[in-house]
Amino acid sequence: MSSPLRGPTVKRRTLLVATFSTFAASVFMTVRKILEFAGAPLGEKQSDFVFPRPAQPALARAATPADSTIAFAQRGGFINDASHLNRTGVYGIVNIGNEADVRNALQFARERGLKVTAAGQRHSMGGQTFVENGLVLDMHGLHRITIDAAAKTVNVQSGAVWADVQRALDAHGLSVKAMQSINIFTVGGTLSVNAHGIAHDPGPIAPTVKSLRVMLTNGEIKTASPSLNPDLFRHVLGGYGLCGIILDVDLDVVDNEMYERHTTYMGYQEFADFYKQHVDGNTAVGLVYGRLSVSPSSYLREAAIHVYQRTPYSGPLPALVPDSHDALQRFVINFSKTGSLGRRVRWILEKSVEPKIHTCGGDSGVCLVSRNQEMYDSMHYLENRLRDTDILQEYFVPYDRMSEFVDGLRTVVQRTGANLLNVTIRIVHRDTVTALPYARQDMFGFVLYFNLGFNEPQSRVLEQTTRELIDVALAAGGAFYLPYQLFYSLAQLRQAYPEIDRHFAAKRKYDPIDLLSNKFYQKYGRDSLSA
Repeated sequence: MSSPLRGPTVKRRTLLVATFSTFAASVFMTVRKILEFAGAPLGEKQSDFVFPRPAQPALARAATPADSTIAFAQRGGFINDASHLNRTGVYGIVNIGNEADVRNALQFARERGLKVTAAGQRHSMGGQTFVENGLVLDMHGLHRITIDAAAKTVNVQSGAVWADVQRALDAHGLSVKAMQSINIFTVGGTLSVNAHGIAHDPGPIAPTVKSLRVMLTNGEIKTASPSLNPDLFRHVLGGYGLCGIILDVDLDVVDNEMYERHTTYMGYQEFADFYKQHVDGNTAVGLVYGRLSVSPSSYLREAAIHVYQRTPYSGPLPALVPDSHDALQRFVINFSKTGSLGRRVRWILEKSVEPKIHTCGGDSGVCLVSRNQEMYDSMHYLENRLRDTDILQEYFVPYDRMSEFVDGLRTVVQRTGANLLNVTIRIVHRDTVTALPYARQDMFGFVLYFNLGFNEPQSRVLEQTTRELIDVALAAGGAFYLPYQLFYSLAQLRQAYPEIDRHFAAKRKYDPIDLLSNKFYQKYGRDSLSA
């Protein structure tokens, strides 16, 4: 006869085993998710999802082995950009190692009726660096850097990436005057979009350009500057590669120097006044940028401003060091994609932990950082192994219209449900240099960072959100940035850039055979021509 206690004992054991198994499974899944969120990518992210969907499936008219006059890195096949939403069939990708390679590739394309686009890192997200069945010039092989330390200038070929430029300048005690906040881009790409970053004076890169050399589609090389071929100069800078192939550029540079980093938190409605009172015109400030909270408790209502103020410093400046917290930062940003809790935790960590792990020197809690170190940011933590993509957008509004834009941003994003992860605020001063100025007066630039999966519903949400945000910026007397997805109408483009039709006309002047092209020009330039 069995013991009367055996039944309850077996039940307890079964319950304990089940509880332990559930706990172990939960721990396993949690650890797995942490590793997934924190893990660096295992390779280049691949996606066959394309948005907007093309009317016809992408087909590539591939180069043949007989096409031996140029060095193909890829014959036929497909190309994509940093959005991972723009897979496009191309004729081929050509390795460019010298100026003769550019000239030969242009001649090759002329003889075969191919469209040509120059490409670097392909972080424009609307097909600005390629076109269907086109010939793509991979400019990375043009990467020579020549420094004139006495004159404080640097000559850089267009395929060089900013990280290499920074390291070369750092060895001479010099620093970039203006560039993006990330140093992984090519110099040519930066010039083509007239990019800007946290160096608020001057903001955009155009005012730092002394001259550049451009190859036209007939193979002729032109030097352009504010005084030599000034019209070409204006249209090449921020011209999206439509008027010629940039070969190299002479840039002004500045001394590397040491800064004290100070952060102030405030309501978003106080940001503009704080900037005008404490930063604008203050020659002691070397770098500056802001941030808006996306935490549910202070959603687009609390702002931070990070100010880097010049400080006396004796002795050699510290050498550049890479960021050592990629895994933690990657986990935090990916966790914030999951919803309210992740966003709340991220804002708390940004306020309390980030100052402690920031690359700083100094005693007594003062953060000292060199100009080069603060601008030496690859943001590798944004790269991940998740099946999703992150999309940038940028909007520019006058200082005094900031609150109006932020209120509109909050209303639109909360209504559409777009997954907004980050808002950075930069300063862009009035552009009197380029033919397509996004800042016709001093403005704040709002850099928005959205996340979405590889699917149509989320893509349509972002498409609608973009169009509405463009209207919000335009209503506030502002503009939007052009290197991103082509969701805007020609009417919106013309309102933000009244000069766009003249720019397309200049493109046809410098490229009368219409050899240079990209998806941006095919969508809006053709409409402009027929309008």
